[in-house]
Amino acid sequence: MLSFKPINADNILETSKFFKYKISRTSDYTIGAMYMWRDFYNTQYTIYDDMILYKVKFLDRTSFTFPVGSGSLDKVMTALKSYCRKQDIPLWFCTVPEEAIPILVNQYNGTIPDEPSRDWADYLYLAEDLSNMAGRRYSGQRNHINRFKKLYPNYSYEKITEDNMDRVIKFLQDYQVDFNKGSNLAKEELKRSIELLPYLNKFNLIGGFIQVDETIVAMAVGEVINDTLYCHIEKAKRQYHGSYQMIVKEFSKNSVTEQVKYINREEDVGDMGLRTSKLSYHPHKLLDKYCVLLPT
Repeated sequence: MLSFKPINADNILETSKFFKYKISRTSDYTIGAMYMWRDFYNTQYTIYDDMILYKVKFLDRTSFTFPVGSGSLDKVMTALKSYCRKQDIPLWFCTVPEEAIPILVNQYNGTIPDEPSRDWADYLYLAEDLSNMAGRRYSGQRNHINRFKKLYPNYSYEKITEDNMDRVIKFLQDYQVDFNKGSNLAKEELKRSIELLPYLNKFNLIGGFIQVDETIVAMAVGEVINDTLYCHIEKAKRQYHGSYQMIVKEFSKNSVTEQVKYINREEDVGDMGLRTSKLSYHPHKLLDKYCVLLPT
């Protein structure tokens, strides 16, 4: 019988060793995303036959994530079907990447009742595009960046460290006071961003900020898994013209290595302003996520 337990700061690193086996570039199998949203989705996990499996509350129903690891998928699927029968619940998978669809549908007779929600698609960019912002299609972003540099010539980009962590947390706390978005998701995301910061080093996350006259005006936090940089937090003070464009470019440029070919800036969750902004950076691809129902 599978036994699930909640994620916390002490056990999440136990799960992260399985992320190297992920078969897609979606943001769900990342420490930052898992930790930030663990309470919102009531996230629990179990490790079975060297495979990790998460149980979440998604769309008001119990769902599971696609298992990953070095063990037997057949064994964990058999165990999961048995678990669902004993719990008397249907076997739903959520946030399923397109790479896993043929497996669930063809090998395990899964069905896809609905089209994937556009709100939950991840924005995937080429790393060199966001690092350089070269070419005509990025002329708008470069105009904002050039104006920022002209207005604030003494700006600097700094990596987040233990020595400046308190300043970055204070920036987010002040941002929370001024924050005027009303959606519960947006408020939850900001609350959890503040909570995540003290664990930056423990979770092997990377972060940076832009300051003007010793005042932090923008910041970002992410992590690298395989060939992708996942950007979990991205905040800027809009009164500093071009601050958002600056942090996108500077965080990308300073975080990308030869290993990193892509940058995932996660979903827009249906926020039309956020959608317009993310589209303006010309994503390489939108990564759809599906819900799949399996017979037990």
